[in-house]
Amino acid sequence: MTDAPSANAVARSTRTPRTNVQKLRSLLLRAETAAVAGLLVVLVGFSFASPLFLAKESFISITNLVAELGILAVGVTLLMIGGHIDLSVGAVLGISSYVVVFLSDTAGLPTWVAFIGAMAFAMFLGFINGLLVLKTGLHSFIVTLGTMLIFRGLLSAWTGGFPVEVEINEPWRSIVVGPLLGGFRMSVLWFFVAVVGATLLLLRTRTGNWIYAIGQNLNAARNLGVPVERTSMLLFMLASAGAGAAGILQVARFQSVDALRGDGTELQAIAITVIGGTLLTGGYGSAIGAMFGAFIFGSVQVGLVLVGAPGYYFNTFVGITLVGAVLINTWFTKYLSLSTFGGRKTVHAKSGGAPSGEKQ
Repeated sequence: MTDAPSANAVARSTRTPRTNVQKLRSLLLRAETAAVAGLLVVLVGFSFASPLFLAKESFISITNLVAELGILAVGVTLLMIGGHIDLSVGAVLGISSYVVVFLSDTAGLPTWVAFIGAMAFAMFLGFINGLLVLKTGLHSFIVTLGTMLIFRGLLSAWTGGFPVEVEINEPWRSIVVGPLLGGFRMSVLWFFVAVVGATLLLLRTRTGNWIYAIGQNLNAARNLGVPVERTSMLLFMLASAGAGAAGILQVARFQSVDALRGDGTELQAIAITVIGGTLLTGGYGSAIGAMFGAFIFGSVQVGLVLVGAPGYYFNTFVGITLVGAVLINTWFTKYLSLSTFGGRKTVHAKSGGAPSGEKQ
């Protein structure tokens, strides 16, 4: 006669499906999962709307568009996870481009020195933003709104309102934005480097834990010994560093800068970050999600061109698509977090009794 299964055997048999369901649910609740789903919807939709969308040239256009804006969005993502926002990154992008022009053309410094100088100046502007936020206690939205106007005014004054041209010498231009395999540009590589670096920072370092803790509960993080001020300052500098890198890519590609360089990109970067799953309230998000959000943004722009959307309605269509993507992302996350995962009740093993949720 076969013995009845022991309590441990029953527990193991009921624990496994519950663990698998929990793992799947945790995967679906990740910040980037809804962004991946949104990207698939966009790709499928535009592939039916235009047969040219799946052509190699279209993907090259998307990646070239995504790279510069995506690097900017990665820095913004880190800052927003930490509970802050920076509206000045677009102006920092423009100023960084001008600093490259000034150092390499007017000052006559080597191109690589001009690049380093532009990055250093961009991080200095981020330091100013962080210092003002921490010392005044004002919300970062207000502070960076003011510094955005200041930085944009300085760029207009320095350029005189007209485009300023510069010649970026080789091999530095090729290293920064030169051709890569298959017609893609080096900027795509730098974008992926930024995503990997930010992901490692968030998931594999103590600073990454601090960033999430500050965004989730500032006072609790401070009480637990998290260096809030130092970490917040670092986040502002990293956001400006992303803007500086994007500015270097753009001046290397266009070999010019004007007073409107980077105008409006701060809002695009914030939209990409939110599409990627980062909360405006902070404490939740990922650089990988921002990457997929950038690809959604780039795919929408290229797709609308291919389907022949009227030019004067172009921004309208982009805005509608982006708002829809954010709404779907938000609904998807809330549904998974509040539902019982398709109506299946979680099974808990109880020694000597029926699993919870079942009638005895």
